[in-house]
Amino acid sequence: MSSFLNLTLVNSLEVLIEEGSFARAAARLFVTPPAMTQQIQRLEGAVGYKLVERGTTPIRLTDRGREFMVHAGAALASSRIALGERTDQEVLRIGFINGFPGRRDEGFLADFAAKNPGARLQFIQLEWGDQLSRLARGDVDASLARPPYREMADKLDRIVVHREKRVAAVPVDSALATYGVLTLGDLDGYAVVGAKGIAREWTKEWVVDPRPSGRIVQYGCWAATMEEAINGVALGGNVMITAQSVANRYQHDGVTYRDIADVDLCQVDLITRSADRRPLTKELRRAALARLDDLTT
Repeated sequence: MSSFLNLTLVNSLEVLIEEGSFARAAARLFVTPPAMTQQIQRLEGAVGYKLVERGTTPIRLTDRGREFMVHAGAALASSRIALGERTDQEVLRIGFINGFPGRRDEGFLADFAAKNPGARLQFIQLEWGDQLSRLARGDVDASLARPPYREMADKLDRIVVHREKRVAAVPVDSALATYGVLTLGDLDGYAVVGAKGIAREWTKEWVVDPRPSGRIVQYGCWAATMEEAINGVALGGNVMITAQSVANRYQHDGVTYRDIADVDLCQVDLITRSADRRPLTKELRRAALARLDDLTT
């Protein structure tokens, strides 16, 4: 294993992952595909392990390759800054699920953009069960995630960036729609929407299972997307406990939303990999930390 990192080869690896194929990466770097292959092989020989999965389309990093690029990518970015290169195209990929952020100028994101005009935020919608897994795989650089989650706690940095009330989505023709404000007791006996593709504890946290009354929570439809969940309320007669920002975004003629008097606020966390020390990631964390005092408690 080499004691020094060849950043030219790291740049080639970065381009390969961005382009997804050796042919496109070679064209972008003005080399032949065989030369591109040799560059990646040289880098793998220097570090002593495989960095990419060659049988995939597009080309992906291996698990060790993803860990390597967290640090090597930071070194490459720092070298560009040291050389005074323009960073106009530097992109930070932000994963999110539903509701938040509602706008690009939301809270800490606006602060980050103002202080980093050369950076571009790319927002990528994630499935409910992918909030942390795609971050761990390197598909996104940060995740705006809704707890609870237990996995990989020792490898992730977590900063609360948003708090909001939870509301109940109920069918417009149900008795619940006649209430001004609901309680959890009012929801007892109604089938609730559950979430597919994520640990059951996540659904139980959102639907408040177990209930303070001790009543057994009944589960109705199981949804993989918010659209399925809304249809489960409108067409299936289920109820759903969700966030106010979700209610603001997802409207349906067959659904109305009601406040819940006795349920805790929910939150959104900025999650990043602890090992990610790239300048842009640090700036994103700083922007989030600076806004902590502004959150509703």
